[in-house]
Amino acid sequence: MTDRPRLDERAVAGRLELLEEMLNELETTSGPTAELALDAVATLAEVYGEALARVMDRAAAYPGFGSAAAGDVLLAHLFALHGVPTGQPPASDPGTAFIPLDTLARRPATSRAAP
Repeated sequence: MTDRPRLDERAVAGRLELLEEMLNELETTSGPTAELALDAVATLAEVYGEALARVMDRAAAYPGFGSAAAGDVLLAHLFALHGVPTGQPPASDPGTAFIPLDTLARRPATSRAAP
């Protein structure tokens, strides 16, 4: 564990609202830098989604872990956002608890050729 302070539900919701505002601003900004930033966010979300899926794949070996993870509002939101099945109903409706579920998924990451 780290010594950094943890975010409570209100702080998480505030950060996600800020993220939504920043992504909306980027989407209305033209130019290669804005496009690159949006592609970077979409790619990062895709990688984190894969990481969450791998965690849940391994959760089967630890009875109760999947239920506990799916019962956390933020994790339930992320599982829904990334389409990761948990086998559990979410703790609350993640679509209304935080940012809309399509926020990070609306821009598919483009493939870039390696230099």
